[in-house]
Amino acid sequence: MKTKIRVCIVGLGRAGRFHLTSIKNLDFFDLKYVIDPSLSTQDDIVQNNDFILLEDIEEALVDDELDAAIISPPTQFHFDCVTRFLKAGKHVFTEKPLGRSLAEIQTCFELSAEREKALFLGFQRRYDRNFRALKSRVETLEPVKIIKASSRDNPQPSLDYLKISGNIFHDMLIHDFDMLIFLLGNEPPISVFAYGHAYDEDIRNIPDLDTVMVTLKYKTGLICSIDTSRNAVYGYDQRLEIFGEGGMAIAENERDHTVQMHTSKGMEVAAINESFPKRYKDAYAAEIRDFGEAISEGRLSNVPRDECLLGHLLANAAHQSVETGAPVNFENYLDSLGVNLVGTTSFRPLHSGPRAASRPSH
Repeated sequence: MKTKIRVCIVGLGRAGRFHLTSIKNLDFFDLKYVIDPSLSTQDDIVQNNDFILLEDIEEALVDDELDAAIISPPTQFHFDCVTRFLKAGKHVFTEKPLGRSLAEIQTCFELSAEREKALFLGFQRRYDRNFRALKSRVETLEPVKIIKASSRDNPQPSLDYLKISGNIFHDMLIHDFDMLIFLLGNEPPISVFAYGHAYDEDIRNIPDLDTVMVTLKYKTGLICSIDTSRNAVYGYDQRLEIFGEGGMAIAENERDHTVQMHTSKGMEVAAINESFPKRYKDAYAAEIRDFGEAISEGRLSNVPRDECLLGHLLANAAHQSVETGAPVNFENYLDSLGVNLVGTTSFRPLHSGPRAASRPSH
């Protein structure tokens, strides 16, 4: 890249601080603003970094020198921030959710195409080396018969966060649905069925769930299951298994090291990573790097519009299934919404590097 990309970060919570670290480690970004009304100029993170602190986005929107915005405030502000920065002619990277409805999601992608500005989504698992390695090998297993995913959080998020998270389907399971789409392409299932429960009374009173099991069935006969929980006391548990005619492939948890101790007292292994910031530290950096490279190369998206829509609709269908206690016929569900998602061949080949998996949306 010949010139640096001038960027702002909106919201310096958990995700915003990961992106701040990534930007500091990438020499083609120049962080001009951080926009967060909860911060003070006396806060250590402001004192120890070189950026202008703003309370709102107005000054950044009209700054002709600003090229891009990274959106990571509370979820209820995402759509407004994304659309306003795109309308202002800025490239946008945003944490999920992009929008709370099909109309909002489509509006964002339409603005990206009209303004010819990149719109990148923070589905960091697409950049994880384990899942990318799994995808690159999975063709040898075809036909694939079963996919099993476990996604168990640690530590449990705060109640304040959970109240505004959009529910476990759109906040947590959306990543698992996106991983299925990453592996399968934009192939809708024919049926979605889910059970859920809230063991935590405070979560039940939101109301939300802390434990969910989802099963999806596809036209090919493929069956996928996802189990998720808001809290796993032993660490951040994220595993994925694919079983097919040609064998089995597994993406396991990350550990600090792989040494196993075998003594008269039994076996001892290192604990799995305790939280998602540690597990996905490199993936967070990779997605921001890809965003910068996309701006330079003129690529508009890392997650195509239809894949984003499908993930959103799968979250809705799973939620509906829990509430009704019945499977959702996903084909009928799409028809009822007037949505036509053109399915792609299962297990599209993955070429080297995130850029090959990132296609312009126009």
